[in-house]
Amino acid sequence: MVKMFRTLAAVLAGTFIYVLISFAFGRDGLWADMQLREQKRLLNSRTEEIQRINNSLELEYVALKKDPDVIAAFARKLGYVRLGEKIVRINGLVPAEQFSFEAGTPLVIAEPFSLPEWFCKVSGFLMFFVVYSYLCLEDIKRKICDLRDMKAGRPHGRRSGAKGASL
Repeated sequence: MVKMFRTLAAVLAGTFIYVLISFAFGRDGLWADMQLREQKRLLNSRTEEIQRINNSLELEYVALKKDPDVIAAFARKLGYVRLGEKIVRINGLVPAEQFSFEAGTPLVIAEPFSLPEWFCKVSGFLMFFVVYSYLCLEDIKRKICDLRDMKAGRPHGRRSGAKGASL
């Protein structure tokens, strides 16, 4: 009965450690899930930013295609003039607006870091071994104490000064 309890307690402790480490730090664990949620948040924010740029470019495209005043203003920004207009350039002034259309910086999605499955299993096995060894040593210690008590003439399982001593 004691051996079965010892084995069962060690198996339960090892299984508990394995499940705990896998749940918290494993491939599908809480830590990996938190990393994936952060990547999702970054992707959503970048997607919204790109969508805003796309909407702005779409409006600009439609205006440049259909509105002659917008076409004239854009042409002036590029340095074109109408017939009869004169260009006056002033040195030392910086243009008010620079055209640069960037799609954004690439976002590299990395595989979330997690502990490998073998590490979780080894940790569970080590916990099993430690608990089993501890319980075996406690059993051996109890047997040695019982042998000492028997040699000292005390009744089996009773130590001097223990509670419940015979009256």
